[in-house]
Amino acid sequence: MSVFSQKLQALIQPRIDKGQLTIYGLARNSKIDRSSLYKFINGERLPASTEILSRLVDALRLSPTQAFELRAAYDISRMGEERYRRRRHTLEFLNFFNQYVGTQPAETLPPPEPPPLPSGCSEVRTGVLPVNNLVQAVVGAETARPNGEILVIAQPDYDFLIHTLSALTLGRECSVQHILCLESESQEEDNHYNLGCLRAVVELMFSLKSYQPYYYYDNITSHFKNSNSLPYLIVTSECALQLSYNQKYAVCLRGAEYVAFFRKLFNDARKNANLMLSTLDTVTDNIRFYQNIFQKCAAPHWVCSCSPHILQSMDRELFEKYIYDIPGREEIIQAFLGYCDRQRAFLQEKHAYIGFFTREGIDYFCRTGRFRQTPSSIYAPLEPRDRWELLRRFCEEQPPAFKSILLRNNPTPFPAHLEVIAFWDGSIAFSYEHTPHQFRVMLLFEKSLTSCFEDFFTYLENSRHVFSVSETKAFLRQKMEELERLF
Repeated sequence: MSVFSQKLQALIQPRIDKGQLTIYGLARNSKIDRSSLYKFINGERLPASTEILSRLVDALRLSPTQAFELRAAYDISRMGEERYRRRRHTLEFLNFFNQYVGTQPAETLPPPEPPPLPSGCSEVRTGVLPVNNLVQAVVGAETARPNGEILVIAQPDYDFLIHTLSALTLGRECSVQHILCLESESQEEDNHYNLGCLRAVVELMFSLKSYQPYYYYDNITSHFKNSNSLPYLIVTSECALQLSYNQKYAVCLRGAEYVAFFRKLFNDARKNANLMLSTLDTVTDNIRFYQNIFQKCAAPHWVCSCSPHILQSMDRELFEKYIYDIPGREEIIQAFLGYCDRQRAFLQEKHAYIGFFTREGIDYFCRTGRFRQTPSSIYAPLEPRDRWELLRRFCEEQPPAFKSILLRNNPTPFPAHLEVIAFWDGSIAFSYEHTPHQFRVMLLFEKSLTSCFEDFFTYLENSRHVFSVSETKAFLRQKMEELERLF
């Protein structure tokens, strides 16, 4: 029996036993023949489409929790438990960004009262609680210093350290440089560990004013767990702290000589690691960063963002009409034009290029005349006629290789300020508008992440979480009609 049939039986049989439900009545209300229903219940067949599944859910009058569990059981039975788990991990990572929508680091906070540092030149701690107290003392003392700096070599699954850095440095002028290891030995379909690492990076990215992560590849078990006694390192202005992987043992060394020695070790390790996160302080920097990516990487394969890529339909006349008369105006226009030209060049290639967007994103553009991820301080809102014209170009002037697909608000909304681009060469870029003038971009080439996002977007294209291409075009035409009534 399949997971779906077991779940369906668990929902139906008690009601049949109590005389509250019959297969005949269920068949009539769901418009599914009784033979098919029996095959669903006995595990001989799955519903052929999500539309049939929806009719069954409606006829059973399930609670939201029961409906979710039955749909999940259907997905597990249809795609397999491992693939379902992998796709859930990917979706949970994307939804993790929603926790930070509308949040900004505090501008001013009183410095924390740091726990006391060890008084001598060295101190040894044993046990998780004493070690964590020492970590908190070291981090807290550095965050209380003006323009403090913390160097970290540690895995993101050390939750206490990640949360301590996040809490004690929030809104303070303390920079953190962080070297972490991504698993190199995981199978391509196993994305759980490396996605977990990225989640921790995202948490610190939003909490810290100055956070610079670096990554390298190795076998996690061999490198950290087996023979390396004290693989974790925290270096501050006053001390160097070495910790075991299980956080049960630590040694703290104070003094300028120790700090200089371990700083050199950190800097040597950083030279062999890859920069994970770039902070871009202006829209021009952001555009040029992507132009550089587009030159180095293959063409985009998938892009997922709140708003459709309407900006690529702009031309010089429209940029000159709406970009404010500000310093560097022509440089900004040239950067936008170069970006749009490169995007249009990609669209002319024969490779498939699929863009996902949300109803909220297109509604925002039609309502305000503004683009997501483009600071409103540099341009005036587009007039309704020009909004209509850009939608027309977007709908009517795209080559056959490009497909634009509208996401449903299911299971959760796509983060408003996030954009994910997967390239044909396996590179993945995550761009987030951290503040109205600051963008943070992660660019990775990693086999398990490449595989999981490729699989996720392929699944998404044909899932119940999106509208069809024809439904998407109909929706865009409806928005054009609404705009027409405004001019």
